[in-house]
Amino acid sequence: MTQDLEAVLRKSLDEADRGVKVLSTIFILMTVLVAAGLLYLAHLPKTADVKTMLLFSVVIIVINQAVSATVSCVFMTAMTRKTLKAIELSSRE
Repeated sequence: MTQDLEAVLRKSLDEADRGVKVLSTIFILMTVLVAAGLLYLAHLPKTADVKTMLLFSVVIIVINQAVSATVSCVFMTAMTRKTLKAIELSSRE
């Protein structure tokens, strides 16, 4: 029974590791998108003044931070839930 518990826990932890890899990929993609957005903002036509460009850049960064926090909380909650569910199921046996 101890080996079954270890196998279930190992499987759950492997799923959590895959989740971390997905989360890292999402963060890299978001970083690239923010950099692209800021580069686009820097190459706007000269009709945009500095105040508008600064406002848009701050909005892009704030939205990125909010999405990053939300995505990381969702992934961490899902990974923790999977691990705890696996432990609970194995302890019932």
